[in-house]
Amino acid sequence: MDLTSVADPVSAKCANEIIADDLKDPKAVMKSEKEANQSPQPAEEEREPGTMILFWLCCVSALEGMDTQLVPACQFALQRDLGLQLGHFAVLFTVQMVLTNLAAPFWGILADRGTLKKKTILMLGAIGEGIAVTIFAFVPNFWVMMMLRGMSGFFLASLRPVCNGLIADLTSDNKRGKIFGRVQSALLIGMFCSLLIAGNVANTFVGDIPGWRFLFAGAGVVAFIVAFGLAFFLAEPHHQLDESAKQKGCAAIRTELCTVLSFLRIPTFCVMIMQGVFGTIPWSVMGNNLLFFKFCGLEDWQASILAAEGTVAGVFGNSIGGMIADCLARRFGYHGRPLSAQITVAIGLPMVFLQFYGIPPGEGTFGVYFALIAAFGLLGSWAQSGTNFPILSDIVPASDRSKVMAWECAMENSLANAIGPSMVSSLAFAFGYKFGAEELNGQSLSSARALGQAMAATICIPWVITLAAYTLLHWSYPRDMRRLRAKQAAEAAAREEQSV
Repeated sequence: MDLTSVADPVSAKCANEIIADDLKDPKAVMKSEKEANQSPQPAEEEREPGTMILFWLCCVSALEGMDTQLVPACQFALQRDLGLQLGHFAVLFTVQMVLTNLAAPFWGILADRGTLKKKTILMLGAIGEGIAVTIFAFVPNFWVMMMLRGMSGFFLASLRPVCNGLIADLTSDNKRGKIFGRVQSALLIGMFCSLLIAGNVANTFVGDIPGWRFLFAGAGVVAFIVAFGLAFFLAEPHHQLDESAKQKGCAAIRTELCTVLSFLRIPTFCVMIMQGVFGTIPWSVMGNNLLFFKFCGLEDWQASILAAEGTVAGVFGNSIGGMIADCLARRFGYHGRPLSAQITVAIGLPMVFLQFYGIPPGEGTFGVYFALIAAFGLLGSWAQSGTNFPILSDIVPASDRSKVMAWECAMENSLANAIGPSMVSSLAFAFGYKFGAEELNGQSLSSARALGQAMAATICIPWVITLAAYTLLHWSYPRDMRRLRAKQAAEAAAREEQSV
């Protein structure tokens, strides 16, 4: 679709006049929305990225997934070798996410304004990540760790919004769920590889050198390989810029601020931030899985398999969820994707509750945990690929897609990542968590019970709110799409008048 920037005051005026006319007649509004919901969405030529482009976008996503699990998978080793406490990991995670959230809009603006090529931004992100994790391998103390995780956050922030923007530009609406599902699956593959390797390497020693140092050095090598591949093999498609991209200095800043304010005037965008805050809090603490299973008395290899299993099941779950959401969107129009998200959250809630609270630590077997995690990965991970990213791609013009992804992620993650790790850490200590001589030996049912209770509360309560937020999309999403289509029609009519 060829749309102008949402910050365009002339276009906004036309759209507002159309909407104002509609609002004068409530029956007309209800009739128009009913027709919009029941009628098929506008026909669009089917498009999807080429194999080579999709492969390297998946590599970028896998790199981000790999980093998310490095520190969580090394928690036991870092507590043992450097004397860190659970609160230190919450600080490391929060610092990284704060830098990620601050930098994401910066990278998104650079991409949409054409200041840097999207390919160049992705390369810079991979190189910066490689430098940060390589230096981390030689880190002597917590304070250096904190600075390096902040550096990782800054550069990783460039990957997801630019990657998602490219996907939205290259993919037709009826295939976005499928393509987003594949790229999101690649992120989970990166998480799986990181967890599986780290769970078995981090706690070992090569001579007198702990294994976790080799782990971070290897991650740096992987990041440099991805940057090299992007430089030589990623063919960036043409990106059409709007008139605002030509502005410089104060005018450019003013335009970008107007764009952000225009996003906040879109009800669906606000609902997406609401669900994002409460929906991201649980994912921000999932990295404690490995520590929980270890305290439950499982062997290192069993804990590693269980911690990594969720990402493997999620690979298939994201792909399945994306296709299911596409099918529901074809069947139920603008209600299909919100319905898909409601289904996956409702299925996932009881499974997570059973894993951390319903089954007392020490009584759950490897097989029981394995079945629960597999079911959750397949059925409880549809929302991101099937609902969140496709809806965000729909509600703004093509020229603003990287920015809307970046701002939405920044706004939701800023709160979620400040709340999640600190909340689970505080609750765990309140419930009796400790790391002493018993925990150092690997098993502590009391600490496992405290951590499990904290995880259950931090995950289940926010997800109940997320389920309610997705319900609101049944109201906001059709209305916002109707308004965007009205704006398009007005602009098309104005262009025709000018050409006559």
